[in-house]
Amino acid sequence: MASTPKFAEKYKTFKVTVSPDGVCVGTLCSKDEAGLNLLTGRLFREFADCVEKVAKDEAIRVFVVRSADEDFWLAHFDINAILKLPVPGQFDQETVPNAWHTVSEQLRSMPKATIAEVTGRAGGGGNEFCMNFDMRFGVRGRTKFCQMEVPLGISPGGTGCINLPRLIGTGRAMEMILSGSEIDAETAESWGLLNRSFQDIASCRAYVDALAARIASFPPEAVRVAKASVLAAERMPRREACLENLSLFNQTLGLPEAKRRMKAFLENNFQTREAEMDLQGTISKLSKL
Repeated sequence: MASTPKFAEKYKTFKVTVSPDGVCVGTLCSKDEAGLNLLTGRLFREFADCVEKVAKDEAIRVFVVRSADEDFWLAHFDINAILKLPVPGQFDQETVPNAWHTVSEQLRSMPKATIAEVTGRAGGGGNEFCMNFDMRFGVRGRTKFCQMEVPLGISPGGTGCINLPRLIGTGRAMEMILSGSEIDAETAESWGLLNRSFQDIASCRAYVDALAARIASFPPEAVRVAKASVLAAERMPRREACLENLSLFNQTLGLPEAKRRMKAFLENNFQTREAEMDLQGTISKLSKL
């Protein structure tokens, strides 16, 4: 049975549970006065603390975030808080990442899988927050994404201008950011902002739960190395990324669990035509050995 980890017991806006198989589920529940599930200062601080703890906890293998509000995953950053931000000099240039960018990078690069289950609206900072997860899943007729900053007279400052072109391409990112227009789940899926969209919330939840459990059943070191290899392609030229990929692959060859699984694959006659015609069933059997 899933339980609340000690580090999350005092959280008020982010409910966290961890199941015995290592799946950590965080539920956003801002409780803001507007009832919009706003990204408030308190929610951000609690989420940031959770990301740091999850990244370091070897018992946690997958991190899933969903919302207690079916209509709003995260509406956007609280405008009241934005108005209170200090105004720098006109030509001041930032030299170090702020807390938001630091947490975004910790989330994006943590050595385990991260999944956003977005069954409602994600706007502004909520969408920027969402884009730092490894995978995103939504619901047709309910999930909507929007970068609403330009209509307010500001620019997305929480990694949206960096992550959105990476995920959907420059032209589409320009369309979303400069117009402030929202896109629905079908469009988000076809553009690459969502991995998949589902007919209803129950179907989305079932898929996310099954996916998280599946990934959690695999060797965590293999998940860590595979994720690092994928991210290397973003930050390195092709030749260097290929070399990094090879180096990371070589690291897994000597792992005891890797050797045990590969030997079991052969000993149980899984490398046969019959077994590999049902490869997914065979993989499930392997994880139970």
